Amino acid sequence: MRLHVDTALVYVVACLVLIGLGLGFMVTPASNLIMNAVAKTKQGMVSSLTSLERFAPLTLGIAVFNMIFLWGVTTIAANHEVTHLSPVDMQKTVISAGFDLAFLGSFVLGIVILILALVIRQEIHPDNLGKEDEIGPGMI
Repeated sequence: MRLHVDTALVYVVACLVLIGLGLGFMVTPASNLIMNAVAKTKQGMVSSLTSLERFAPLTLGIAVFNMIFLWGVTTIAANHEVTHLSPVDMQKTVISAGFDLAFLGSFVLGIVILILALVIRQEIHPDNLGKEDEIGPGMI
């Protein structure tokens, strides 16, 4: 959220790495929760739905992120009379403030998702209980 005009590249890369690790640590357990909650006969269908679940929010997230960014830029431009600044200074300050607002919204949403992930209770379908899956011939 502290992205500014003079932000170091190392800081930006470190933040992006943390975002990638966070997504990696959340997607696999969430998929596991979903797959264990359905019958084995329905897991193929649910697997395709989890793929849709991964890509649809990304598409919507890009649109929402851009909407928050543009809202922040126009709000800051209207309330702080940035039109009196030179265009170069105006772009840097307004755009960095718009990114701050967009990332703040993403951060709050991420905290809400993390809290939900911590309190969710795993339900295991009866098909997935009991002995482990047996590997038959030709399945190695």
